[in-house]
Amino acid sequence: MKARGRLLALLLLAQPLVGCGGGDGSTASAEPFATRWPVLLSHSWSNTADSSFHGDRMDGNGDFEVYGIKKMLEAGGAVVYQPDKLAYASHATRGQLLYRRCDGPTVAAKLCETGAGEGVDGLHIAQTDYCSDPALRERSGFADEASCLDGLQFNIICHSQGCPDSRYMMAALDNDHSGKPMHRHIASWTSLAGANMGTELADWALQISAACLLPECRLAALGAVFGLDGLIANGTIGLQDATESVVALSRHYMLKSTDMRCDPITEDCPPAFNARYPLPEDPQHPIRYVTYSLKIDDISHPCYRDLRLFYDVVSRRDGPNDGYIPVDSQAFRSYGVDGMGETPVIARQIDGTSSDPEQPHPGLDHMAVSSSAVPGMLSVSCNGEDNSALHFSREQVFADIVAELQRTGY
Repeated sequence: MKARGRLLALLLLAQPLVGCGGGDGSTASAEPFATRWPVLLSHSWSNTADSSFHGDRMDGNGDFEVYGIKKMLEAGGAVVYQPDKLAYASHATRGQLLYRRCDGPTVAAKLCETGAGEGVDGLHIAQTDYCSDPALRERSGFADEASCLDGLQFNIICHSQGCPDSRYMMAALDNDHSGKPMHRHIASWTSLAGANMGTELADWALQISAACLLPECRLAALGAVFGLDGLIANGTIGLQDATESVVALSRHYMLKSTDMRCDPITEDCPPAFNARYPLPEDPQHPIRYVTYSLKIDDISHPCYRDLRLFYDVVSRRDGPNDGYIPVDSQAFRSYGVDGMGETPVIARQIDGTSSDPEQPHPGLDHMAVSSSAVPGMLSVSCNGEDNSALHFSREQVFADIVAELQRTGY
């Protein structure tokens, strides 16, 4: 995870996380990615569009290729949009920005609530751009621009908080072009290590910072640190939204109640996020829902040692995890606590492999599908260790997902 994602550790624990390095080139699958519907990538918490969904290759500065996944998929025929939201904000705010973002120095301006600014990013703009191209309209089966704006659909591929914010967009918003509920414009939803049931890491952070002893769980120091980082990342002042981003990722907010100070066992509480915004199930418009889970199998591996504290916090409370999000949250089999409310998702897992039985792959950390160095990816070595028997390609993960969408008519 980039420096922005490490600020929670800096604030609460006064010790940074250290990334891995290495790698010098790879070639993704040559399978066709020319899907019927365009792909929309929804990025994670603490990141921006240009710090997410990196490729396998490294540049001269030792950083993975910016927009690498987008470029790889486009080279194979896909049409890909990668909107920029905010690094830190609630699911609702980020979901609105995923649909449409305006310019401006404040969160309200970016939400197009102030001034006369036009939308500059998001699905709304992607829909306009796509439907203005006759060749793309033909590819999706539309005779003219009006019918395209009314009926165009998207394949969402989301990571981490990018999953609940895309769910909010689907369940709570309407499409300005068609007037239809947003879910009618979604063909498929693919979650990668999604925070779909939250993470006890956020509950733990709120607990040790005592943030929820204050009304609405607002802690000035927490908001100031994340707000400053968000200002650097997005040029946007949003202290309140920065704090709310941690609250929104908690298990309590996702599974029990959006009122963080309410105990549903003893009180009549407002519903949780998952109860408010379940995955739309529309018989007239079925959506393909798939989740992919990641997990670290060997936290002692040099690439993962600096995730130890976070991994242990989540392990003690929620079991197997990727250093940030528990597997059950990623798999998203139910909406609430104790398996309440079955979801319509197809749950799968992504693993690395090894050609040496004596050296099994140590598993995948949370940012493996976005930006981190992973054992087995190219020539990655985090502390001089030999990972030559290990194999993993971030690009291949996306190549397989999009190729399957293409083969199945999406």
